[in-house]
Amino acid sequence: MRPAAWLMAAVALFLLAVAGYAMLVHASPQYYWSQIDTAVYRDGGIAVQNQPAMLYALGFGPAKLPFIYAPFAALVFAAGSGASFATWQVGLTVLTIGLLPVVAYLSLGLAGRPAGLARAAAAFAIATVGLWLEPVAMTLFYGQINLVLLALVVGDLALPDRIKGKGIGIGLAAAIKLTPLIFIPYLLLTRRVRAAAVSALTFAVTVGLGFALLPHASAVYWDGQFFRPSKHFHLDNQSLNGVILRLTHAGPDAHAYWLVAAVVVGIAGLATSILASRRGHELLGLVACAATGLLVSPVSWSHHYVYVVPALVLAAYGPRRLGYRILGTALVVGLFGWWPVPIGNQGGYDPNAQLLPRGWLLLAPNGGNYGTLEFTWRGLELIIGNYYVLTLLVFIAATACALVLTRRRLRPEPTAIPRTNIQKHEPA
Repeated sequence: MRPAAWLMAAVALFLLAVAGYAMLVHASPQYYWSQIDTAVYRDGGIAVQNQPAMLYALGFGPAKLPFIYAPFAALVFAAGSGASFATWQVGLTVLTIGLLPVVAYLSLGLAGRPAGLARAAAAFAIATVGLWLEPVAMTLFYGQINLVLLALVVGDLALPDRIKGKGIGIGLAAAIKLTPLIFIPYLLLTRRVRAAAVSALTFAVTVGLGFALLPHASAVYWDGQFFRPSKHFHLDNQSLNGVILRLTHAGPDAHAYWLVAAVVVGIAGLATSILASRRGHELLGLVACAATGLLVSPVSWSHHYVYVVPALVLAAYGPRRLGYRILGTALVVGLFGWWPVPIGNQGGYDPNAQLLPRGWLLLAPNGGNYGTLEFTWRGLELIIGNYYVLTLLVFIAATACALVLTRRRLRPEPTAIPRTNIQKHEPA
């Protein structure tokens, strides 16, 4: 088949997947259409216009959730606060789904695939699978902006280094959610100093803009209120901090353990991503850096793992050998897929429950954000309930080993210098 035919087939498959998702949402909106975070975005934007000083004191949306984003994010959301909630729901959903092939296309470029119809076809194929990965599905369920931030980061890193504006996307993403800040030292240590400076400057400008337009809210946010140790030990927090809180039953030493683990893993993960980038593996460097950020963050909800989309591209198009690509793709889809599993009302495996698309994480007993069921985990439950974190740790360790071993294998053997040459260069 010609590339144009492959592209048409991939687009048709993607649209079929979107239609399947829409039918699922229509049939069971209580399971797949919460949009509670979309309500927080919209209401936060309204609060900026009407009660700016109360931005971090009010509860927003039906769930009365706090606004935990930076003041600049509230200013961005205020631009659309006049639209109805239904418009926000549909608009953010369409934007999220539409960005899937865009992120895949940019990721393929970072993997070294040339631009063209063949790359576009591969991007739609990746997006078709990506729609049915648990982090993406939960992003749509909550009405989150994770794909927007992912597109800003990937799009920024995909720009040629000669572009003067490279770094703005990462700075803007970090200005809305702080976790993309890890890409600034990544840029700096991979010798893209100008892009790192642009990112840092962009972030600083957004902070200054927040203080200029929302002085009280900015003072509340940046005084450290949202940087205190998180005590969220529940299943959804798939970070090192979440694992340690669960293992220690949120004991008094949990914060100290997390700080040590975050420093060790942060250094090792950044070093791995930097080494990958310096070897020319740009997509591998991006995924390793993102994995590091997810691990060391105090809170990493499972839907923050949307970097699984570039990881899927890396698995499917990174290695040269077909066998490795098949194995890698199977692992990504198998571990992060939105599989039909029987989950009881309180979480955990229930053979009598209805089969519905869910993530494997929910097989571990949990009570949502209530109760302490996570403290009762034993044996296999500890692995299932923490396996997102375990997967990233194994990925970083395996990547580091592969990069080191590959360098050793490719290092040329020392050769003996002919005696005649030695004599020739000896001083008289």
